Amino acid sequence: MKDKNRMDQLERFFQHNPIEDPLYLKKYVKEHPDHKMAWYLLGREYAAQGKEGKAAYCFAQSGEIYEAFERQKIAIEGPLPASSVSALHKGAMTTVKSKPSGKGKWMPLMVILFLLAVPAAMDLAKNEDTGNVPNETVAAAPAPAAANAPATPKQDAPSGVKLYFSNGDWGNKLQQVLSSSGSGAGESVIMGVPRSEDGKWNEWNRSVKPLISVESPGGGGGSAALKYYQSQTCSCQVADSSKFVPVIANWMHEREQAIVLQSAIQAYQKKTGTLPEKPEHLSKPYPDNLLPGLSPEMQEAFPQAVRKVNEIAKAGKAPQDPVQLADKNEQPKQELKEQAAPSSSQPKASADPLLEPLRIVIDTDKHRLALVSGDFIIRSYPVGLGGEKTPQGEFVISEKVRNPNGKSNGEFGSRGMTLSDTLYAIHGTNKPSSIGKDESHGCVRMQQADIEELYNMVTHETKVTIGKGVLPPSNPDGGNGNGGENPGVGAGGGKPEQSFGLPLQTDDSNPSKKYKWLD
Repeated sequence: MKDKNRMDQLERFFQHNPIEDPLYLKKYVKEHPDHKMAWYLLGREYAAQGKEGKAAYCFAQSGEIYEAFERQKIAIEGPLPASSVSALHKGAMTTVKSKPSGKGKWMPLMVILFLLAVPAAMDLAKNEDTGNVPNETVAAAPAPAAANAPATPKQDAPSGVKLYFSNGDWGNKLQQVLSSSGSGAGESVIMGVPRSEDGKWNEWNRSVKPLISVESPGGGGGSAALKYYQSQTCSCQVADSSKFVPVIANWMHEREQAIVLQSAIQAYQKKTGTLPEKPEHLSKPYPDNLLPGLSPEMQEAFPQAVRKVNEIAKAGKAPQDPVQLADKNEQPKQELKEQAAPSSSQPKASADPLLEPLRIVIDTDKHRLALVSGDFIIRSYPVGLGGEKTPQGEFVISEKVRNPNGKSNGEFGSRGMTLSDTLYAIHGTNKPSSIGKDESHGCVRMQQADIEELYNMVTHETKVTIGKGVLPPSNPDGGNGNGGENPGVGAGGGKPEQSFGLPLQTDDSNPSKKYKWLD
């Protein structure tokens, strides 16, 4: 039979009618974990059901079987037809040896032989629910070369860890990782954040946590180890993720530095009509003090960040690629179109979730102030307000000052930021017991540590929205929403444990003015 006829026969064989009882395949792969064709067929069934994560796992187990079929581009439009299941019950036991060479030309015949070869003993599984496929720490087959797979993230950290951020699409990310895991040794980690209770926000501030990791031996040999860290990715005993906590914490801090730098450059452009030429332009003395100073990493990333903001302004839209921190060891610097690596000591992620300029959202009902980028809540702080005296609407930060009225322990605390040149401001307080209450004359009061961190992260021209019900409900148990599983970085609070700090490189006080904010 010629190859074309085999393909046509196989296409007709795999169309339209669903499997009457997919438990047959589940039972079979559990009893025959080395049978790659069974894994491939089970993966097709999961894919048809929209279960991307389980499908990716099965395809990984099928190894060169998946690779050969995808390379042949066989149009398998649906799960196995019912007639195929009947063939499973009638077949006699046959051993089919697969050879990875031959570019997959033998594969169509192998499928037909397999469908005639699965033992009748599989009937025992008809009324037995075996649950999910094995899902603890497992050995995954060498990753298939999936069509249209994204470029492999650059191997840039000494630890060999590569980070992938998943915004609810961890199944797709797993397929991407598996398709590229054979390119080098190391461990790839897929991370994610929980959605808020109202479903409108990604709570970066509460928990960035590892979901799945794939460890590859590299060199195209051996097998990849697949581990799960949260129950939403499997029904299994999850693995310990504690070793990733410091890695993810450092990645988060770098992403936060990148978005603060991007926001400051955009604020400078809005205020002056031009782009800053030097990092020092972002930390001028009062009243032009956008930031207190820049970290060494931010200073190094400055040229590329300026080019990126210029491209954003010309395009009139949010960036498609992240503004990343530059790799200290990279010579020459990458061009703007490429994704720069972070500092050489840390891994980067294949996608950066923080792309939009920072802004502030204040909920007068919940007495919360959130620092956000797009739909990501970066920080969430309790605040004191003034009830109906606190105005609602849209404002911008028009002034930033250190130690208002010359002291850090006065009625306005150690930092203050004026809203739209009015007498309303976001500032500290010497009445910390008023936080969470309506005791101010209209201003937004914050605890000292909180106002100092916020002051480091936002600039002039930062948008401020004040309203009712504009933020999600607080997590009632103050936890991370993991149900007692592996916690993420920052789990259990309104901000990560690592506070955002910047060096003081300018004079941002204003001793000549007596501030009369409405407190």
